[in-house]
Amino acid sequence: MSQHDPIDRLEHLAQQEGQRRLVWWGLGAGLGCLGPLFVVLVAVLAGVVLLAGAGHWLSGLFGPSPPEIATPTSRPAEWLQAATADAEAQGIPNTLALAVINQASDGQVFGDRWYCSNGYTTGEACHIANAHTHHVGIGYGLMGLDGKDIPRPGNQHWHSVAWNLQEGIGQLAMALRGQSYWASALQDFHATVQAPPGWSDSENYAQTIEGLVGRYDAGPTLGAWALAPWSHNTGHFEDPGQTSEWVFVIGAAPTGAPFSHAWRPPTVTVTFNPKTGKSARTVQQHILSGHALALPVLVVGTLKNGHRVTFDLSTENPNIPVWGGGTVFGARVPLSGPNALTAITAYWSTHGLSDTIQWPEQSASTVSTVAHVPPTQAVREWWPAIQMASQKTGTPAIWIAAEMINEDSSGLPNAGPNGLAGAYGLMQLEPRTAQNLPGYYPGARQNPQENLILGAELLRANYAIWHSWRLASAAYYGGLGHMEADGVYPGITWAQAAPKLATVPDPTNGNTLTMAEYANNIAASSQTVAAMKNK
Repeated sequence: MSQHDPIDRLEHLAQQEGQRRLVWWGLGAGLGCLGPLFVVLVAVLAGVVLLAGAGHWLSGLFGPSPPEIATPTSRPAEWLQAATADAEAQGIPNTLALAVINQASDGQVFGDRWYCSNGYTTGEACHIANAHTHHVGIGYGLMGLDGKDIPRPGNQHWHSVAWNLQEGIGQLAMALRGQSYWASALQDFHATVQAPPGWSDSENYAQTIEGLVGRYDAGPTLGAWALAPWSHNTGHFEDPGQTSEWVFVIGAAPTGAPFSHAWRPPTVTVTFNPKTGKSARTVQQHILSGHALALPVLVVGTLKNGHRVTFDLSTENPNIPVWGGGTVFGARVPLSGPNALTAITAYWSTHGLSDTIQWPEQSASTVSTVAHVPPTQAVREWWPAIQMASQKTGTPAIWIAAEMINEDSSGLPNAGPNGLAGAYGLMQLEPRTAQNLPGYYPGARQNPQENLILGAELLRANYAIWHSWRLASAAYYGGLGHMEADGVYPGITWAQAAPKLATVPDPTNGNTLTMAEYANNIAASSQTVAAMKNK
């Protein structure tokens, strides 16, 4: 724990803002020197580098995940300093670089994107997601570099943080340099640097990047997670007691220099006025604009006893265990007991900006999945949009709300892509699923209201088959293929179907519930929503 008063240190660090220098260091000689991937994986499995970026990745393989509040949008902030150094050297906004990292890997070192023969992309090997598919290409590492098109020096590994960022951001800058419109340049970058040859995009890549840039420019992005003795078998900390454990914090805010560039060609509209016999010409410009992202100048944890703890920056405290090239704020704090961590606040003093996330106390017997926005708050925030989706589709509003808080407990409209097929938004819709729904149009998934409507349409379509909202949600979770595989066919009642729905769909993607358990969760959540709305 730091002995400095956090607010005094805020003033001191504010004076030093902009003077921080990047210190590259790693474990041993760093990830880039560990040799073949299997060596890295063996080391990770042995617990040598079960650190910041790896804990999130490994949790999906071995069982229940540790509690965390680092979201797919916040996690790329771990690479903000490294990405900024490369972006500044290439003359492009670091915001754009972080958006590309977000889309390609969610900021995970081993977050490879597999391009499958059925047109999907997935965070796992294609045959794991679907036994009838094979991969046609892989986008490696933080920047999702295509293994077939990008030459790799013999002394570098695809998952070397420094090389992957430098190469990827260099390729991005090359694609943008001298281009009149960045949207088309980004499409070319994706096609030539990330996707395999001949890949047909199921979505508009540039539109996804545009949405991420907008999300970053909307305000602070903050996340945290613990590095603690976690058991994937039991699903709790093995011996939390009242000992101090490492907690890492990452964050970014649009407090830097502004940028803007033409995004796509202007839209010209000609309107004829029959009364005057004249035509009016309107030109609408399409500009991508935003601000450079910056790290917090101070991060403070609040303990249950009211004391405050300053989190140190990893480039200034070499005792903080972090991936080579990554930058986090870290502190050792108790996770339970009278001195347990309860909240984390980050400050960007230059603009009077701050953000706070709650960290709940964890016990050895109960571990909750933590989100930035409590589910009840998420329901209140999106209730008018949920009601509109209900009116348009006939799906009960409480059932839409229940599905939303189970699919995206954060309540964040831009949640995703979370791996399998790029599930996205409040209703976590996959691209191909969304494209088959009546209300789909390019970009609909990125619009929170339309995302809710599409999810409600899917629920309604499933209900038309099964005539049960529980079965509609089971199909929403596992898909029609898993319903049939479990022997559940139209005309069956819920009581008859529930014992059959014992499959955990796509467990390698982090799912732990059977289809019956998931459907029961939705039903229980709908009652909670109903009770909340009736108060």
